[in-house]
Amino acid sequence: MNNQSQPQAQLPGHVSIEQFNQMLSPPELFASKPESLTEQLFIERSLTENKFWLRIMKEHALFLGEGFNRKDTNLIQQTDRFYHYFEQQEKKAYQVPNNASMVRKLNEESIELVQGFRNFKRNLLILIINCKVSGFNFPLLVDHVAREAEYFMRTLKKFNKGILEPIQDAIINENVFWLRIMMEHSRFIASLLDQSERNLVRASLKFGDDFETLLNQARDVESMLYHKQPTYPIIGKMNKDSENAAAEIRNFKAAGLELIKTCQIRNVINPLLADHVLREADHFIYMIHVLEERLNKKKAEEQQR
Repeated sequence: MNNQSQPQAQLPGHVSIEQFNQMLSPPELFASKPESLTEQLFIERSLTENKFWLRIMKEHALFLGEGFNRKDTNLIQQTDRFYHYFEQQEKKAYQVPNNASMVRKLNEESIELVQGFRNFKRNLLILIINCKVSGFNFPLLVDHVAREAEYFMRTLKKFNKGILEPIQDAIINENVFWLRIMMEHSRFIASLLDQSERNLVRASLKFGDDFETLLNQARDVESMLYHKQPTYPIIGKMNKDSENAAAEIRNFKAAGLELIKTCQIRNVINPLLADHVLREADHFIYMIHVLEERLNKKKAEEQQR
């Protein structure tokens, strides 16, 4: 019998021969490529991130300074200098014209300034962990604010290269970053409330546990799909789950801020710090919407092909 006349054997399931032959290739070959950033979007996103994060960095300097032992005058003076530098850069962000070259220069200046502050935070953390510096700055808090500085720098560097990450990778990265930030906010709040505020402490810790679950799920998706072929249904659900959780903690923080400002609860939380973490929750929700818009646009483009 002529073997060539026999029909080719089919693989089980829904895997075609072509797909099967590709399975020995690196899956990263089938990942989406970075997307280009239009000039208008470059300007809008750069200014938005600068206006938001420069204020956050300025307040980090203030909060760190307040947490030092009063004998550490050199450290306090250094955070005061950073506060002044970021205040000046923040003013510049509101004055720069909608010109791509001017905005790129603003980004470069911000990156240089934040790099110095990031280094200060990282070196401070090592001193605290080695008991060389005392005070009330928790090591995890210093690590937390250092990660935010690193995130800000990465964002501006990508903008200055004129690129956006592929939407799947962008959603994974943003969720892994922000879900950890929200988890830590929840637990920091619980530690700064008077422990007699049992219901609020319990609610804060519950938020921390819920965000830890979402963070671990996002890290699982990162392990499975980062730099891989687009799998939009899973990615879209992850973004929606984060949006729901972020909205809940945003409302909790807003209510807490009002209670702190009106002296209705026992705590040691600076009202500015309460407002600070509320603004970060708002920015997370803003980023979720930016990503959702990009995702919907990408899905629409693929459906038209």
